[in-house]
Amino acid sequence: MNIDVASTQSLKQSEMGQGATRAVAEFAVNLTYEDLPPEVISDAKRCILDSLGCGVFGAQTPWTQSVRRVVESLGQSQKSSAWGQKVKADPLGIAFINGTSAQGFELDDCHDQSMSHYGAGVVPALLACAEAFGPFSGKDLILATVVGFELGTRIGNTVSPHAFHRGFHPCGLTSTFASAATVGKMLNLDVEQFVSALGLAGSQAAGLMASQFGAMAKRFHSGKASQNGIIAALCAREGLTGVRDVLEAPYGGFCSTYADKYDLSWATNKLGEEFEIRKNGFKQYSSLASSQTTVDALRAIRADHGIRGEDVESVLVRTTNMVYVHCGWPYEPKETITAQMNLPYTGAVTLLEGTAFIDQYTDDKLRDPKIIDLANRFKVVVDPELDAGGPHEMRAVRVTVTMKSGQEYHQEQTYRSGHWRNPISDADLSAKFKNLAGRVLKEDAVESINAMVQGLETAAEPAPELGHMLQDVKA
Repeated sequence: MNIDVASTQSLKQSEMGQGATRAVAEFAVNLTYEDLPPEVISDAKRCILDSLGCGVFGAQTPWTQSVRRVVESLGQSQKSSAWGQKVKADPLGIAFINGTSAQGFELDDCHDQSMSHYGAGVVPALLACAEAFGPFSGKDLILATVVGFELGTRIGNTVSPHAFHRGFHPCGLTSTFASAATVGKMLNLDVEQFVSALGLAGSQAAGLMASQFGAMAKRFHSGKASQNGIIAALCAREGLTGVRDVLEAPYGGFCSTYADKYDLSWATNKLGEEFEIRKNGFKQYSSLASSQTTVDALRAIRADHGIRGEDVESVLVRTTNMVYVHCGWPYEPKETITAQMNLPYTGAVTLLEGTAFIDQYTDDKLRDPKIIDLANRFKVVVDPELDAGGPHEMRAVRVTVTMKSGQEYHQEQTYRSGHWRNPISDADLSAKFKNLAGRVLKEDAVESINAMVQGLETAAEPAPELGHMLQDVKA
């Protein structure tokens, strides 16, 4: 994509800490479908498909049903479709429901550097608004998805990992920008309106990391982000102004408020030349991304040496400070989220059962004495060498498994399976979608959704049909 003179000047200003907000807004407004490289189009479709699978599966979880009951109690107009359940509501309510379900079982995508999961913020807003405010073509949806991921990830990069270390949940913060950017692109906002949409998104960014230790609250952060982004874009279209320098404002701006240290250059560096959606990854396990390098390492040891979890004496995980803080704490059974966000539990169940997917986080296992006993024999420590790695290596681990016989096994894992530097194939991602969606939807609907998303760029108006198929639940 070629950026015009005004945009180039904004980029130069942003390098000095000025104009980053306007620079990304100008980029978003000027980007066209024809600017998108084929691999970026493919990545957008992968992000949409994965989010739909995660959202359909998460529809019947208690936390999603709590949100659904709230939305239905408000008596909203029925313009958009909830996924995996026969519920309709207005776009705000549906984005709230679907965003909650898409991030509802720790299966959703992950952009590692910004430490956030943008599919659950972007795709629910995208399809809710496409149904309600259409018609929108498949190309329109792809373009809006790319814009949302690009601005969300870049804004997330500016404050990562410092906002996380202050205790803020990145999904609640930066997915709000991603949703606003997605909807702003769909609504054809001009530059001034887009700047305000980002400013209004920043005023709504929220989410507390303490929810990871035992609360359903983490589940709805992406739902609120998706909903709040729609509010930001719609209000900007109607003339409500937001903080116009929301990213770079030295007092009360997004970066200066949420992070002790931040780097605005991440927002604009090679903007329009390199797309951050190319660095988005996908999960193969039902746990937070920070524990998944350990899962890969333990599965490799299990496969290579034929060990049994019952014969393990102890496990030492050397890793980065980010992983240590995020999930290295001692396991104490509380709620499902507690186990999914905890490395010792996730590692223990992997050693005992061979993986850490949906069936490893059922209620009966959260307090299983065998799992708890092994989890208590995990030790997670910071390895200074690993901690000195770059932003893409922030989840690297060196794992040592000591058997009751005294035998030791070692495994290093720098990039989790599904990371953009250790990617999963289109076939595997499609299989994941069919596995998740197939637990809720009829087989014909699963196949049709998969086919439609795979060929999304050829669809004239896919959202209403997708909305119908996403509600074709099993009896």
